[in-house]
This record gives sequence, structure tokens and C-alpha cells, in this order.
Amino acid sequence: MDGCHLCPQMEKIFGNMQNKGSIDALDIINLAHQPELARQMNIRSVPYYFIDGVGFGGLKSEQEIEQILNQDTQKNWQQLIVEELSSGQLEAAETLIRQHAAAREAMLELLGNEQTTLVVRIGLSAVIESLAADGLLDDQEPVFRKLASSANPAIAQDALYYLSLLDSPTSLKTLQDIAQDRQHPLYSQAGEILQEMLDDQVVH
Repeated sequence: MDGCHLCPQMEKIFGNMQNKGSIDALDIINLAHQPELARQMNIRSVPYYFIDGVGFGGLKSEQEIEQILNQDTQKNWQQLIVEELSSGQLEAAETLIRQHAAAREAMLELLGNEQTTLVVRIGLSAVIESLAADGLLDDQEPVFRKLASSANPAIAQDALYYLSLLDSPTSLKTLQDIAQDRQHPLYSQAGEILQEMLDDQVVH
């Protein structure tokens, strides 16, 4: 695309990979000449490219692209999500998680992993907020309830928040049960979340 200093680098990388047979087909589109296409595909920055139907943004090395092409295990999905979020590629991470069930499973595994960094957790929370608003995580309520019982207070507290985003009768009951149990370690946090939900309803 005109004015994109990274685009020629990515074009060269993909061209080399095609010559080696790593990729079968390569189509290059200058979005400066097709702005309507960019709007239709919700592309806000360049370079942007699709690999097996999944969109990615920013500069990636040939090794990173090879990894994406060979993505077939949950561990690899976790690594890819971590790399995207750690480098500030929130939109790319969300696209992966939206489009692939395996990526959503990897996201949930990362939520329950105590080694997941704060930067990645913040990014995952933003993704979850977006997906929950579209109803794409309604079937993950059992996973969030399990995370809410984690021995790690931070993981459990985050899970309570995610349950509140689902806003279903069962997720609400889980929060209410915890808020009514004064012996529960997250008793006060559950109460605060319920109050915030009530305040939001009053405002709206």
C-alpha cells in the first residue's frame, strides 16, 4: 500500500515463501486503491494479511509465519496469542480467538495459568469483553465458574468479572451465592460486582 514502509518487507517475505513452496498462492492488494474493500474487511492498519482465512497485522518474520501455517496444537495457539498480545496486537489476537474454537480454548487455558503475564491478562480481558458482548462466550460459562473457584485469588476474581459479562441467570446466581457466603474469600468482590451490575442497569 502506498506510504506503508513495512508492506514491501512483508511482500518480500511472502514472495520468498511462495518460491520455496511454503505457500501455494499469494494475492497482493493495494488497499489505497480499494478503500471500500478495507472497510468491508474492517482493516484499519497495514500491512494486513490473511493466512488460511485468518487475519494478521504488523510485521512478522518468516519463522513466525511458518509457525502460523503449522498451527495445530493448543500449546501453539497459546504461544501465538501471547505473542500477539505481548506485542500490542490486540486486534490480531481478537481475530484469532473469534475465528478459531481452538484459539478460544487456548485463551481459557491462559486465563487459568498462573504464569500468564499481566500484560496478556489485560489483553485477554479486553477480548473477552468484546466477545461476551456478542454472545460468543455464552457456552463457556462452566469454564468461568470453574476458574472462579481457583485457589489463585487473582484468577478467581477475574473469573467473577467474566461471569458478570455473560449476565445469564446461572452466572448471576453464582455471583449471588458467593456474595451471600461471608466465609467465601471473594465474598466482598462478588458483592461489588453485583452492585456495579445493578448500577449499570439503573443508568441504562
